[in-house]
Formats: sequence, C-alpha cells, structure tokens
Amino acid sequence: MRKMLVNEAEKDAWVIGDSWRGIMQITEIRNYLHPMLTYKLLCENTNHSFNISKSHSWEKITSNGIDFGKKLQKAFQQLENLNDSLKDVFTIFNFDSIEDDLSLFKVADSVLNRHSFSRDLYDDPSSLIGTVTKYLEDLLEAFISREGAYGGESSSPRSITTLLPRLLDKTSGTICDHASGLNGFLIEANKYARLNKGEVELYGQEINPQTRALGIMNLIIHEMYPEVADVKLGNTITNPQLKDDDGQLMKFDGILSSPPFALSNWGYEEAEKDVYGRFRYGLPSRSYGDMAFVLHSISTLKEDGKAVIVVPNGVLFRGASEGKIRASLIQENLIEAVIGLPANLFIGTGIPVAVLVINKNKLNAMKDRILFINAEDSYGKAMRNQNVMRESDIIDIVDAYQNYKQIEGYSRIVPINEIADNDWNLNPMRYLERAEVSSKIGNANINRKKYEQSELPKVLLGEIADVERGINPSKEESEESEATHYLVNLVNVQNDRIIAEGLKGITLSPRRARDYELEAGDILLSSRGTMPKMTVVTPEDIQEKPLVFSQNFLRIRASDRTKFEPHFIKAFLESPIGQYYLQAYQRGTTVTVLSHKDVASIKLPKLTVDQQREVAQMLLQADELYQKAMEEAKTKHEQSYSDSYHLMGISDTYSKVD
Repeated sequence: MRKMLVNEAEKDAWVIGDSWRGIMQITEIRNYLHPMLTYKLLCENTNHSFNISKSHSWEKITSNGIDFGKKLQKAFQQLENLNDSLKDVFTIFNFDSIEDDLSLFKVADSVLNRHSFSRDLYDDPSSLIGTVTKYLEDLLEAFISREGAYGGESSSPRSITTLLPRLLDKTSGTICDHASGLNGFLIEANKYARLNKGEVELYGQEINPQTRALGIMNLIIHEMYPEVADVKLGNTITNPQLKDDDGQLMKFDGILSSPPFALSNWGYEEAEKDVYGRFRYGLPSRSYGDMAFVLHSISTLKEDGKAVIVVPNGVLFRGASEGKIRASLIQENLIEAVIGLPANLFIGTGIPVAVLVINKNKLNAMKDRILFINAEDSYGKAMRNQNVMRESDIIDIVDAYQNYKQIEGYSRIVPINEIADNDWNLNPMRYLERAEVSSKIGNANINRKKYEQSELPKVLLGEIADVERGINPSKEESEESEATHYLVNLVNVQNDRIIAEGLKGITLSPRRARDYELEAGDILLSSRGTMPKMTVVTPEDIQEKPLVFSQNFLRIRASDRTKFEPHFIKAFLESPIGQYYLQAYQRGTTVTVLSHKDVASIKLPKLTVDQQREVAQMLLQADELYQKAMEEAKTKHEQSYSDSYHLMGISDTYSKVD
C-alpha cells in the first residue's frame, strides 16, 4: 500500500491550494490544514497517549459536510478537554470563522480521506522517517515554501535542521531550542539520537502562540509530544520559562537554535535588570538581539555542554558592545567553530548566515584556537532564488568540524592572537583564502600567504593615505535650487570615470563641505555592493563646480603625492591580490559594505615614487590603447554593416542619428 502515498504530497498541496484560494490567504492555509492532518492521524492510530472522543472521531466528523467547521471546532475543544497537555493547541485556530466551511469538507473528503494515515498499513510504519510521516512533512513543507518570508520566520530550511544536530552529535541527555518555531531542530535531534541507538529529552520555548501550537502538532506527527519533548510559550529573553525547581534557568547538555535575525525589540531594558546573570559579558546592542540569544544559550549550557546556533553574519563582525562581547567569548575559549553557510538558504531572505559552535568543553588541542569553515559555495539550487545544501555538502562540513580538518581554502584552525589582530572579527573569509577572484586580467587564484610572507617591502594604506567615508546629505542639503556642490553617487561612476551628466546638486555650508570636497588625485572606491567601482578624480572632473562624494564611497587621499602616486594605489587595489582583500573585508547581510578601517589596513608594495609612476603610466597607456582599439573596432564594425545595407539597396531608406 506504500505506493499509494509516495509522491502524492506535492499533487495534494496543489489541490488544497486551489480549493482554498479566495477562502484564505496562502499564509493561513497551514493554520487550518495542520490541525486537520494531526487530528486525522490521532484518530487513525492508537499508539499514543491522547484520549479521543469516539463521538468526535474523524470518520464521523467527515461523514458529511453539514456545519463542518463547527463539528471540527467541537472535536478540537473536546480533545483539549480530555488532554491537558493540548490546551490552546488546536482551538487557537477558529474553524467557526470560515464562512465557506464546505471548502474545508471538500479537502477533508476528496484529498485527506483518499489516504489512510494508519501507519501500520505501510511498509515503513516508523514515526521518525516512515511513509505517513514523510507524506505529512512533504505536504506541509509545500506550503511553507510558498509562504515566502512568513514561512521563514518560524521554520528553518531542511538542510540546516539536518546539519545542526549532526554538528551537536548528542545521543543522550537534554537538548533545547530557545526559539523553537515549528520544532524542526528538536525533531531532527530526536531522529539523530534514535537512529544512533540513543535517547534524548527535548525542550523548547516559542514566543508566538500560533507557531507554538503548530510546532506541537509537528511533534505529535513524530510521536514526540508530550513524552519526549516539552515546549513552553513565552519570550525567551524577557520571560524565560524553562526553569528548575529553585526558579533558576535549566541547564542543558546541548542547544540547537536559529533565533530571529536582527531583532530590534528584543528586550534591552529588561536585560539591564536581568536576574539570571545572562549578560555578564556585556549588554548587546539595542538594535540587534542576535547576541542576546547567544548569551542566553551560554547561560543555559551545562559545564560540558555545547550549543550550535545559526546567526546572521553581522554577529561575526559588528563592533561597539557586540565587539566587546565577542572578544570576551573568544578569550574565554567558549567559541569552538564558525561555519560560513551559503546565501539564500532561508525562504524569503538572502541574508548570509553562519553557524556558531559554542563548546564549554573544548579539547585541549583547541584551547586558544577556533576552527573556521567556509561553506559559502557548498550548495545546489532548490529553485530560482533559493539555494539548498546537498547531503554531500553537509557530510563535508560535519567531517571537517568533527575531525578538525584543515583544507586549503575551506577550513583552517586559527589561533586567537591572530583573531585579536583582526579586531576579533569572526568572518571565515578573513582567515581563509578565497580560491578565485575576478580582476582586470580575468579570474585568478590567490595565494595570500605568499604575498604577505614575501620579502617585498610593504606599507599600510592607512599610513600613506587618509581613508574616509562620504557624506549623507540631509533633506535640506539635497535641495538643488541653490546648489553649491555636485554629489558623486554610485550611478555617476562608470568605466572608471565620473560621468558629469546626471550629477545632482546639493547645498552645503563651507564648514560642512570641507570634509567631503574632492581634489584631483583623490581615489573613489565604492563601499557598498559586491562589484567595486573605482576612479581617480581628474582636474577636469572638478572644473565646473566642486564635487563631494556620497556615503556609498570611500575616499582615499594620498598624504604626500610627491611620494605616493594615486594611479598606482588604484592599480594595486584592482590587482588580483587587491581584489582579494576588498572581497575578504566585505561585511554585511542584505547589502555588503567596506569599512574604511579595513581598507586602511591593506598592505601595498612599498615602491619608489618613480617605480609607482612607471606602473601607473604603463597601465594608463594600456587603457588608452585598449579604448582606442575598441573605438576603431566599433567604427569598422558599423561601417561593414552600412556597406552591407548599401549592397542591399536600402541605404537611402534611413538616416543615422548621432
């Protein structure tokens, strides 16, 4: 009978979506489908501890469609009355509110009742990975993937929920998810333990009542609730619910979590008065709650516990209070590994993320060291705008982590003194070679160590030039009526030149303008985006009216142009090794940015000014010859077409517009 259910999920999802189109939003479908699926499963299987009223069996409810919504609601109320652990799980969704409840019946009758959910009827009756479980997972996953960002808020991608339990590698003890959502991590942690002949106790906390309800139904589908897993309702930071008999925070052997990214209203004021000692390393930024969840996880780990947490990349390098906290965690030997993951894994967002492994029981060999893994390129395509880590990618990551492998360009163990030299930055790209970069001469493989360890004299860019970020004009300054300056923005730099057409005027006071006015010889380097733009300001650029540069650029101004040639500096930054540094220093989530401090830390070859000018002149001449050749080729190309039109006898039917 197994074949009757295999591969049916996607088809059934389309039928259900069509049936409920216009009745409810795509984001609401799971709220009504999930309770129906779970209740049918409970009614058709007996190997669970829940009491089901015979007068409200699934068979009786679906015998006809009269008042179907009310019948479901009454059945759910009765289910919760008979089972205290299900309070507010099923009835939180009001089936009475669906005006066209006949559409609910049609789905129950024509889709759900086409299949039996009795596990024993199928070849694989397992609640872990069996036929019925797989069908239900795939059916619900189909709607999560269609919900876009809404689905992504409460559900982590399957590849991530698969990866993290393998990194945690716990087959006994207690495991917790402090932002449990749909409980994907708890389900996979249980699956991992049981498939490896182990057994774990699972705990979670979820802030959203509806998400918690759906998550508990998910646990029921996998026969985990309430015996194996317990999930509390509440705000983990401001109102932690998982406490021991003394009112202290429970301690766990393992933690798996993917907290909400960049949460602004996370509870800063409450954290200032925290009674649990969670913020002894410092208070995170008011604007970002990511580090608050990391600190909570550390506080709820046993002395030999491990936490594996998904964080946005900003956690790895943001400064101020977060930088100080990060430095303390590194110095306390709490961080064991940082794993950079591919972008576009999460539904509805391209935010790049990483896995932070906190281990209170690091091996002695890993003391004062951190393992970095760069898995940013380890993915396949799930759909046009979404990536997925394949099983082979997950195996590679876990193997590199568990065996502390050092693989060129992929993984490396870094001493914390090197991390300290990099301002406690934990971005894996800071410590791993980018195998390939794009440059003026095409793609090139980089050997950073060979450059840095060579005997070639070098000098910090910040020692020979000032590197500053541009202006962010106010609304009043953006008025063009009495403009005093032209603002150079990203769109105004094309093919290494400032395009005068399209420059917008702004009005600045002399004092305000002083810090941002451009001079001939200044280098502009775009500070936002993955494709850097660069140009050297010419005397002709500033001939008509003074120019200032926007916040989207960094200005590099040589302190002594008799010793340092701007075109040489530009040429180095455009070289393969220069491009490597610019790409490695990019920070950010949705939009990457370059820090002026990072750019200033780049080391250039220390050549004499005559040598610099020779390099600059060589490249300027090469650019001129290239441009001339391109123009000549274009002219010849156009002339050949014109001659062909003359031969066709149609040359008098058009006139060229310059």
